[in-house]
Amino acid sequence: MKIANLEIENFRGIRQGEVRFSPHTVLVGPNNCGKTTVIEALALLFGRDRMIRRLTEHDFFGSNPQPADRIRLIATVIGFEGDDPTKHLDWFRDDRGIIKWWNPANGNVMPTRDDPEWNLACQIAFAARFDRPSLEVETLRYFHDDDTICDVFAEENATMFSARLIRDIGFFLVPAARTWDKTMSFGSELFRRVVAAGEGQPSESVLSERDRLRAPQETLDADERLAPIVERLNQELGGFFRTAPTLHLRVTATDSDGLLESVVSHYAHQGADLPLPARRHGSGLLSLQHLLLLLQFGRMRAEGNEGFLMALEEPELHVPPALQRRLVHRIQALSRQTFVSTHSPTVAALADPEGVEVLRNENGVLTSVPLLSSTLPSTTPNSVRKLFQVNRVETIAAVMHEFVLVPEGRTDYEWLGLLIRAVDLHQGWAEADECRFDAFIGVIPTHDSAVINTVKAIAPLHPRVIAIVDGDADGVGYARTLEQAGSPNSGIIMRWPDGQMLEDIVGWIVEADAGACLGAMQLEPPVTTVADLVARLKHDDRAKHGLKKDTLSYEIIAGAIGENEICCSRARSLLNAITDVATGVVNPLFATDEPHPSIWIFQP
Repeated sequence: MKIANLEIENFRGIRQGEVRFSPHTVLVGPNNCGKTTVIEALALLFGRDRMIRRLTEHDFFGSNPQPADRIRLIATVIGFEGDDPTKHLDWFRDDRGIIKWWNPANGNVMPTRDDPEWNLACQIAFAARFDRPSLEVETLRYFHDDDTICDVFAEENATMFSARLIRDIGFFLVPAARTWDKTMSFGSELFRRVVAAGEGQPSESVLSERDRLRAPQETLDADERLAPIVERLNQELGGFFRTAPTLHLRVTATDSDGLLESVVSHYAHQGADLPLPARRHGSGLLSLQHLLLLLQFGRMRAEGNEGFLMALEEPELHVPPALQRRLVHRIQALSRQTFVSTHSPTVAALADPEGVEVLRNENGVLTSVPLLSSTLPSTTPNSVRKLFQVNRVETIAAVMHEFVLVPEGRTDYEWLGLLIRAVDLHQGWAEADECRFDAFIGVIPTHDSAVINTVKAIAPLHPRVIAIVDGDADGVGYARTLEQAGSPNSGIIMRWPDGQMLEDIVGWIVEADAGACLGAMQLEPPVTTVADLVARLKHDDRAKHGLKKDTLSYEIIAGAIGENEICCSRARSLLNAITDVATGVVNPLFATDEPHPSIWIFQP
């Protein structure tokens, strides 16, 4: 079985929203967009009771629930073998779920099957209300019939979703906030369940060790330095109790459970003679403990043909990129379905683009859009194809920002990235030294002359796409075409001054302290004037010392800008000006083109 869809109402920061799931879904988006809320909603619906934390008023949208307010979560479950309800009577009968049909084309749930491609479905719901007299949140998990029931608490006719079916689904959550000290020990419920599922209870070994510890050959209380104290204590005890109790010191409670509770995982690296306890190791090893143990439990469930659905928050925590790839692939290979929330573009890029859901939360309304809704057709331009294949990591990183900037070409993308890095590396604590660009704006790796197609491809993924083009004839043409088409969706198009391009703007930045900045550039042959620098940046003829698309030279120039306080300040002012225009703040470095109010022109 798999979860096809999730509807959310009035839960935490989401007033209303819906997310469709693929076999392996990765949730991405900016902070506070709802990634964790989606994962926790799944836990409320399908998690065992021990996985579900106690709800409070803050779990209701707005944090001040009134008597009529309800949290409502509805999940659509599909993947029933044969799509035959008579073979799944635990799910479909009078006192269980209602037979429904899932249309994978549009995500609608229908009461009758009008198309053989539709899947048998059952809807599970979770509701919560805040009881003001008791100051507690009352919850209900049930089979969802239809939306005509106004209040399942008032009607009292909801059909409960049984704990056994929850166990059958096998939903497991690995949260971002983790505690590791008892993960690989019998103090961990998960470890005990894995041991029990694998029939690996070491009963004979435990009983043997218990008996040895009850009567050790050498005891602590018999130590020559401790024995006098113990002997005098025993004499005193004999004066108070007829049975004359005597003290014996043991390292455990000497019963089976006490012995198991005292077990602590140790690890030895490269065959070391003395292993170290787990808490003495680095966070990387500790983080992986829980995941790998859970995978062992999943393997046992899979071997028993039982369900295993895994939700994983931020797998990148403490795990380097090389291990992230292996970890994600191992999880996907074992689980029937996975749900991953992440801030890492690298982790997201490992998934099928159709399984990457870009979340956005606007005033409590959650939207979810797949990075790709379907396989790219053969007619897709290479420039767009590369966005989702070669440059998938960069594209995902960009759409996770509040705003997305689409430059005219690859050179512009590289220059913006270098300027951002140069400014960030030399940023101070003073407010005047702060660069806000990278915190709000993500830059798309646009390919040359593909700004229009790129804007069209990115617009469905993000509500605030901005284009920035050159001031030459081509750039002016791109700006007018975008404006006439009503794109980008932000209604903001920026361009450089008439006849200029980003290389001219780099010259403008260097011009702030030309002598010192040019002198710091280790270029061959040396650049003596700003005009010479700009001319060389615009040409790629290496025989004439052209520098266009020379990444090494770009880095040298950007490094010199960053090291020069005056030039760095000017670069910062440019990036902040772009940020201001994006966020609706007036900045003197940009002015609207009077006949074309959506076009903003840089005016140095």
